[in-house]
Amino acid sequence: MPSEIIVVDHGTTTEEAAGHSGGSRGKGGDILWRYGNPQVYRAATRKQQALFCQHSANFIRDAPGAGNIMCFNNGSAPHRLWSTVDEIALSDSAEEGVYVKEVGKPYMPDEPAWRHGPSAGRLGSFYCTHISGAQRCPNGNTLITLGPQGIMVEVTPEHEEVWRYISPVMIHDTGVAFTRQGDQRVNARYSLFRALRYPPECPALEGRDLSPGRSLEA
Repeated sequence: MPSEIIVVDHGTTTEEAAGHSGGSRGKGGDILWRYGNPQVYRAATRKQQALFCQHSANFIRDAPGAGNIMCFNNGSAPHRLWSTVDEIALSDSAEEGVYVKEVGKPYMPDEPAWRHGPSAGRLGSFYCTHISGAQRCPNGNTLITLGPQGIMVEVTPEHEEVWRYISPVMIHDTGVAFTRQGDQRVNARYSLFRALRYPPECPALEGRDLSPGRSLEA
């Protein structure tokens, strides 16, 4: 699997995207920046691979780290049996759509600007084989979705967990059921694809009834 994040010019026409010129950046459909697995484009070896089956890559906006990219770096057997949330800082010129790459070397950076997640083999490993996600909040904390486990957590920049929610929604072959919050969950699937936090002033919520409804807990 390539395990890469790729930036292309979204300001192209279909015709321009098929070539190497035109668009907002003048490079047509060419890749402007890529990160995660430089062995794919023969610029490094497996030792320099930084991403493993990542999910939820997104630009941080209107929050600390704005302009950086955040993703949930899942991990994959046999090379990385743990997961991390990685914040990737781009060069200052990236704001103008210019990404510098030295000849024969992979795109920068060498290391993430911020990373959350325990090391391999730790009890209660922060390991998700698929789905999952991460979002930087305006207060600087990071909302993380542990997808297969059906768990959401919020951590500070210093990695302190300040909030946790365990989904009570069970997915059976015969349908959906619920368990009481705080009770031991039975053997079933509790997967969450990704959770996002929206502030009350979000334009998409304007004019909508936000009155509390039924709780998920049984």
